[in-house]
Amino acid sequence: MNNANNTRHRLVAAASVVCMAMAGSAMAIEKGIVDHTTNYGASGVIASVAGVSGATDKIEVTFAEPMNPGTFGMGVNFAKAWTKTWNAEKNVLTIGGDMDFSAAADPTLIVYLMQTAADRKDISEPNTFKFHDINVQAVSTGNGQANVDFNILSANGKGYSVYIAGSQAGPFKPHKQVNFNSKGAHIKGLENGKTYWAYVEYYEDGLVATRTAPVAITPTSPGKGR
Repeated sequence: MNNANNTRHRLVAAASVVCMAMAGSAMAIEKGIVDHTTNYGASGVIASVAGVSGATDKIEVTFAEPMNPGTFGMGVNFAKAWTKTWNAEKNVLTIGGDMDFSAAADPTLIVYLMQTAADRKDISEPNTFKFHDINVQAVSTGNGQANVDFNILSANGKGYSVYIAGSQAGPFKPHKQVNFNSKGAHIKGLENGKTYWAYVEYYEDGLVATRTAPVAITPTSPGKGR
């Protein structure tokens, strides 16, 4: 067994692996899609991976084309149990359930393609996607402003963005009137009495863009932020 295979099997054994089987097929690579080309000539079609941290910890894997669930294997190192839900178009897989990004020092998802349902051989080195836990810890409001506290890595807010919408379903847009501090985000420029939905996103090279679950905020007057 060569070093590459040794590395692959160590990674897979360290994770709780979910395997879904069906007949595999070679898939053409598309521009902008992550190339998971293997020695067998198959290519992956993962368009994006996104993580949601908080009470509804979950991962969304978006594919560039409809999938037959089972052309790949998956594993995570931060869950004892999970659910797998496909959308009607079979191009978005949501992994949810008993998951918690904070349960691992380096929360990671691995994805690897499989050859066929018959021989169940994985045919690619695991592709790793790493996340950062940013669970919201508290929310408070004041006069035209709100505080969203979370386990921020740096008080200068580097890598963090705040998105706001008028409903939980969105659409969410970046909010520019934000200051970051040692507790989290101080959001300004809001209308008193109006309920907003907000989430914080963290992105850094080498990590998946991970966001908090949306939280409701309703600024009130009088009051003051921190």
